[in-house]
Amino acid sequence: MIATDFIFLSAIGLVFLAYFVKGFSGFGPALILVPTLSLLYDPQTAISVAALFDCIAGPLLLYSVRNKIDWRYVIIVFAGLSVGAFAGVRLLTWLSTGGLKQLIGMAILLFVVLLFFQNSESNKAPYTSRWITMAKYPLSVLAGLSGGLLGISGPPLVIFMKFTYDKEYFRNQLIAIFTLGAFWRFFLYRTYHIHTAIPLTELIFLILILLAALWLGNYFQSRADEKKFNRTIALILLLPAFNLLLSN
Repeated sequence: MIATDFIFLSAIGLVFLAYFVKGFSGFGPALILVPTLSLLYDPQTAISVAALFDCIAGPLLLYSVRNKIDWRYVIIVFAGLSVGAFAGVRLLTWLSTGGLKQLIGMAILLFVVLLFFQNSESNKAPYTSRWITMAKYPLSVLAGLSGGLLGISGPPLVIFMKFTYDKEYFRNQLIAIFTLGAFWRFFLYRTYHIHTAIPLTELIFLILILLAALWLGNYFQSRADEKKFNRTIALILLLPAFNLLLSN
């Protein structure tokens, strides 16, 4: 009983942190939830519940930026992401739990490096270079593959867009891309019988925590020092990343 209570209380804190980050930056909840919930439950539950929660949080944030979405760009990226996600979910059904944990750990470490060493945002305008424009196609497929397999779509697209576009454009388009991606991944997980093991009553309570955290993150996103915030998140992510890499 004590162990069960500890797991649920830990899940509450993790969901709050993950969706405060989502409200603040437009991305990131899976980077926190998947590695940490994989330690509390199992990787399949962590991946499934992260997709479910993004199906709830994504539309709420999307509504708040609905007039700032470049839908042509979003649909092009989502098309590649959906193809990659399908392949990733198929791979997920063949992988062992131990192998999946180590893949998640490596993906998190890659993103930690990005967050910790990034410079302050500049007022970049969207690049129009042909090579920059073309890069979004393979990266969107790679992001989808990572999302389907690991539950984490962020790193490939975030790395590309963070250093290519200004902060507002970057955040708004990622909100739309990852919202569509979450619904597609959740559909695929259900189709391939990858379900969450969290009881329904606990799941509902965690959704309420998610909504509160999302609102707070969105409220503070224009008021906080982004560089310090990102470095704090990077340090938080180091422990679950190493735990996953060292787990059997």
